[in-house]
Amino acid sequence: MQSVEREKMLLIAAVTAVVVLFGDRFLLGPFLNAWDKRSNRIEELQEQVSRGRALMDREASIRKKWGQMWEGGIPIAKAVSVNQVLESVDRWARDSGISFTSIKPTWRANDDGHMTLECRANGFGDLEEIARFIHSLESDPMALKVDTLELTQRDERGSSLGMNLNFSGLMLPEALK
Repeated sequence: MQSVEREKMLLIAAVTAVVVLFGDRFLLGPFLNAWDKRSNRIEELQEQVSRGRALMDREASIRKKWGQMWEGGIPIAKAVSVNQVLESVDRWARDSGISFTSIKPTWRANDDGHMTLECRANGFGDLEEIARFIHSLESDPMALKVDTLELTQRDERGSSLGMNLNFSGLMLPEALK
């Protein structure tokens, strides 16, 4: 009699183990994985909503900044743009004391529908003059930026430096306004 009860207990334990293993493998495990994925997705969405709300809160300042960038952009007429950039470069050069040997503007069309005015300039001056010129170029409301700058020594003391400068300005199409 004891062996029959023992067999029943072993059978119940084996069936229980199989049911628990099946439940863990095919029910509980996938359920917990799906729960974790949904929790992570909810966290991502909450973060996106937070960023969106912050963006909406800053809408006025962003629009104001965009307006300033639009106003500071180079004009749509190519000849006027080149002339305005060259006049500004001349003004910054006079103010800083730097001298240019050449300035070559070229236009590049981008896939996004906007044009870029790229300028290669070669000049010389001392370090302070070059720094003032670069600061003037970068801080002017006209949307210009320095792409590359290379300085070379022109004399033995290093008081005169040669400068190879590439800078560019963005001309946005009317559709983006």
